[in-house]
Amino acid sequence: MFPLCDAIALSEKRCHKPIVGDLKYASSDNFMGRVIDGYDPQAKEVCLLLSDVAESLCQVQNYLLKQDKLGLVIYDAYRPKRAALDMYQWSQQAEDEFSRKKSYYPHIDKSKLFDLGYIGLNTRHSTGDTVDVFLWDLESRSACDMGACFDFFGELSHFDAGADQIGEKALLNRQILREAMEQFGFISSDIEFWHFSLGGNHTGLAFDEPISPKLKA
Repeated sequence: MFPLCDAIALSEKRCHKPIVGDLKYASSDNFMGRVIDGYDPQAKEVCLLLSDVAESLCQVQNYLLKQDKLGLVIYDAYRPKRAALDMYQWSQQAEDEFSRKKSYYPHIDKSKLFDLGYIGLNTRHSTGDTVDVFLWDLESRSACDMGACFDFFGELSHFDAGADQIGEKALLNRQILREAMEQFGFISSDIEFWHFSLGGNHTGLAFDEPISPKLKA
């Protein structure tokens, strides 16, 4: 049995206000400029995670709602293995979308993205214990200023990026996000401020079930 649950549906039951789901790889709004294999455009809000990971994320959501009147938006959660393979195959093709390069990886050759750790074939996303999140502004119903777009591959996305690079507000937002996530057991990434994995003894079993509307809730 496929063991993952819909974190958005769970948050509708567990949280004062639900987490927002916006899977970037189910649209063209990503570094590849197209829907990535394994994602259904009709399932942008289907954010699948192991049940304990989803429960912990709901705790983060309630904490942010209470402490800072903020929330979370999920840009990626469970990622089918076929999606990671699609990303790798894309990275080995000749560069042909220079506008995407300028927006997402201006200082890196895309063939090096895997070697540098920004994308992985054996990603923990495929096990369901890893999630990519931004802070969400409840009033404007938009992502907060985090100093770089989701999946910007470069120094601006490193957690040690300073206020001189990303601005004081973005630096504060990154600190709020990281402190909230770590308080509930998530381990952060030093090179992608949005990337968090839940600690603990998970099986590490990777899945390849496509994300589709039938998996909602």
